[in-house]
Amino acid sequence: MAYPDPTHQSALSPLSWPDNTWQCPYCPYIQLNKRGPDFRRHIETHSQAALWTHAQAALWVCCGVPMDDLRAREGVPREVLARPPIEFEPGLLLVGGCKKTFSRRDSLQRHLRKNEGRCFSDDRAPYQPGNRLAAR
Repeated sequence: MAYPDPTHQSALSPLSWPDNTWQCPYCPYIQLNKRGPDFRRHIETHSQAALWTHAQAALWVCCGVPMDDLRAREGVPREVLARPPIEFEPGLLLVGGCKKTFSRRDSLQRHLRKNEGRCFSDDRAPYQPGNRLAAR
């Protein structure tokens, strides 16, 4: 089966949906627990990714904390602060992130909880692409 391209406007038209109500129209995934919110969240990962594909960016990034923001650096171990910073965008140096990307904020939050003490980032920071998209 060919799956619709999520970058086209007509991709979510009812005609393009598979026969199985719980099968994703973009990939072979089938929602087995039949929970609508979970299924909608899965489909959203395709459309959000499509929005940012041509921008070459992810919505949420474990990118670290700003080098020049002392409040953000609280709790970050010295050995992490001693690592070379990442230039996340021109003029913004960040330290403490692993650079892993996510299509959803809650996925980044879960990653930070699981990697507490190793990864440092802020899902509410204005430099997170997902926050810039939401502000439009």
